[in-house]
Amino acid sequence: MSYKRRYFTIIELLLAVVIISILFAMLLPAFSESRRRARFVRWLQFNKQCSTDPACVINLNFQEGEGETLVNSAKGHEAEGFNAAEYNGVVKGDYEWGQGRWWRGKRALQFDGASTYVEFPEYKYINFDITDDFTIMVWVKFDRLRRWDGVFSKSYWYSPPDGYAQYDLYFDGTAYNDRQASGQFEVDVGSTCIGFDDASEEGQKNITLDTENWFQLTLRNKVVGNDREVNVFFNDFKLKSRGTNFWVSDKTTCAACLALGCIRWLVKENSGKSWKASKKGRLSNFFKGKIDEFLIYRRALSDNEIRAHHEMGAEYL
Repeated sequence: MSYKRRYFTIIELLLAVVIISILFAMLLPAFSESRRRARFVRWLQFNKQCSTDPACVINLNFQEGEGETLVNSAKGHEAEGFNAAEYNGVVKGDYEWGQGRWWRGKRALQFDGASTYVEFPEYKYINFDITDDFTIMVWVKFDRLRRWDGVFSKSYWYSPPDGYAQYDLYFDGTAYNDRQASGQFEVDVGSTCIGFDDASEEGQKNITLDTENWFQLTLRNKVVGNDREVNVFFNDFKLKSRGTNFWVSDKTTCAACLALGCIRWLVKENSGKSWKASKKGRLSNFFKGKIDEFLIYRRALSDNEIRAHHEMGAEYL
């Protein structure tokens, strides 16, 4: 018995390619959705682990999706008398809940750039001064890059020497042509004001801030003996610092409540014997955009730990 070999015609081959392409196009969204959901589950487990860290005092994952209370899930802090619920974030002003940085189940808070902020009524365990190790991390998406818009602040800004710049981080936006770099951020920690430009410490220049993408920003105060180091990380890059000629204050702590999404300015009130700072102050320099996650540690996380946070939180890694 003989068999006749059959060859596929070009039309049949093309038809097979078309069918495969159609099937691939139909299945691709499902694959993409599954991948994003898997990343979300992985991140959520990591976020829960962060809450058990004995140094973690605030962990807001913004998964409420409604209401004006952001639940602090940091349950592992060891300080006597610490109550995580006292450090819940309270949302103020006009705000909206919306889509987070990946997957449809990820939530975020929209800040309107005029009135929205999150306030923490208690500050005993986040009342850091320049001698304390601490790390503050936040995921943000800017809708506006306006100079001096605040990402977070536990300060009373004012003309020196009357201000209290305990700690804060804000967009700078000033060009420094002599350094061939554009200003990205500035921070105040105690009496120190430090700028951070668009290059990493390793000299990489591909660090670009925009209004299209999500970014992880980290402020770290690290004390070793008599030496102190202030760092800002942009995603997983440690930014190159520069000195500034703006002297803030010689006061290192204050009674200001920590605010997320604005800067608090000093307002003086007369107590009868002397003038002192009003705890409420005046809120200004509002951030416009979305915030998706916020953590504070009472220790200086290592470079690798900060990069691990970024790897677990980023969409495409």
